[in-house]
Amino acid sequence: MTIKRLTWQETQPITDHISSLLDNLTLEADLLTLQPRIQSALSMLCPTNRKTYQPRFMLLKAPESQLFFSLLHHSIESILPPSVQMGFAYHINDRKITLSPAKSKQDNFAAIDRCQFSTWIDHERLFGCVRQPEDNLFKLQPGLVHNVNGGVLILGLRTLLSQPNIWARLKNMVMSGEYEWFSTDDANPLPITIPAMPLDLRIVLVGDRLSMAELQEDDPEFYESALYAEFENELVIKSDDDIKKWSAYVKFLASYQQLPNINHSAISELIKAGTQYTEDQSLIPLLPDWLNNQLTYAAQVAVDDIDASAVNIAIEQKNWRENYLVERFREAIFTNQVMINTKEQVVGQINGLSVVEYPGHPKAIGEPTRLSCLIHFGDGEFIDIERKNELAGNIHSKGMMIMQSFITSEFALTHQLPFSASLVFEQSYNEVDGDSASLAGLCVLISALSGQPIDQQLAVTGSVDQFGHVQAIGGVNEKIAGFFAVCQNQGLTGQQGVIIPSSNQRHLCLNNDITTAIKNEQFSIWTVDNVADALYLLTGIAYRDENTISLYKLIQARIQMTISHEKRPTGWFHKWRK
Repeated sequence: MTIKRLTWQETQPITDHISSLLDNLTLEADLLTLQPRIQSALSMLCPTNRKTYQPRFMLLKAPESQLFFSLLHHSIESILPPSVQMGFAYHINDRKITLSPAKSKQDNFAAIDRCQFSTWIDHERLFGCVRQPEDNLFKLQPGLVHNVNGGVLILGLRTLLSQPNIWARLKNMVMSGEYEWFSTDDANPLPITIPAMPLDLRIVLVGDRLSMAELQEDDPEFYESALYAEFENELVIKSDDDIKKWSAYVKFLASYQQLPNINHSAISELIKAGTQYTEDQSLIPLLPDWLNNQLTYAAQVAVDDIDASAVNIAIEQKNWRENYLVERFREAIFTNQVMINTKEQVVGQINGLSVVEYPGHPKAIGEPTRLSCLIHFGDGEFIDIERKNELAGNIHSKGMMIMQSFITSEFALTHQLPFSASLVFEQSYNEVDGDSASLAGLCVLISALSGQPIDQQLAVTGSVDQFGHVQAIGGVNEKIAGFFAVCQNQGLTGQQGVIIPSSNQRHLCLNNDITTAIKNEQFSIWTVDNVADALYLLTGIAYRDENTISLYKLIQARIQMTISHEKRPTGWFHKWRK
């Protein structure tokens, strides 16, 4: 068996050594410090000496937020070579317009920046416009492409794709290296001829995965030819050097946003919060907006520097503000409107764990769910009541079918099972999806078949394959928190706990209430690799054991007894046949 009871230290990332690790930290960082892929792409887009054959467009999968654009702008400016391009000047004489190279930045179409960004654009903001005041004197107004001629322009992909005409014009102008004036109204052309302007521009298009997919579908040739890079949302912690670099990155963000100084103790708490956000003890977030939110909230409650206490208070206040819906969910269980048993032993009943996500609510809610199974004489049919009533999604149905395959393979090698089973999520009135309840479903089915009770002090989450191996699931922290809250309300017995897949151990980052209960041996987290391990914890009986009674032997005996009884005709049946 591969059953393991976790210590409280194993349910959170280890951060005790971080404060001493960061003493005399002198590393400097910016947005690109931990982004080697973006650095590589930008070195190709912005070389010291430009060539005509070098790429002009870069696609960057990253958040389309004001903060990210500002940070990217700051980083690109720091790597750009000194600009010698000054742009151009338009001279208007009566109804004749001429073009010449700019002599100073005060000229009307001189390049004023090496890099600019905009999260939103329209024709006029991007391309400028031609104005004709009442005195009939034409006036040309520059746009972003003119202001940054010779440099780099950062744009949001989503707003470009929503305005296909703008995107088509921009792409053609940048590729041709020439800006041509045009009228936005095809029925009213420009009243005067304006010379085209040479355009030397590099474009960084920032967008999410959906925007990238839309661009790939609409313009596959361009998509294949453009530079592509991804902002890495998380940093994999492999050594203490990674923690130092991340700490320097966090301090840079705080300084950039003009926030108070960050105490080393705050870094430890930020790492805990970050691993809970990424759901992985080896991953900490790099997303500027998430980090900025944590630091901003902490700064509002900090006395002086941002320390561990400020971070914890900010997180607690945030959770409290967001917890109304969670409390309403749990109140239904606390008042027995939704029945969850955490103290007895019951045949054919188990506590499964699920996660509920509501549109518009900022976080997932962990919720224990009672699964029940009844066995009756039949032809081996497994009735999934959720699926029968169209309350089950495709992934849930797949999990139930895998569970059925396991049972059929184990017990119906030479004959059809003489039983039928019905499985249901009790008091569930919405659609159920996901396969994380398939381990619980398989365990409760074997309990019903063997007639052995399941300890209701334990809850189960995990998916299974056709061979009974337990596989990882999502939302493990929320699921554990949901069951712990119910146990705490009904009274901790010291025997209560949650069974999770071994592969989910790295995803644990439990709150302090749960880790304290584990430390005091009032609550437990068990990891398993196989359904047999989970069944032993739930029933106290081995699934297979040659030397003593086992669940497998009990089920086989029940099957044989039923088959024998089935073959023995009763008196009235025998008489009726005559």
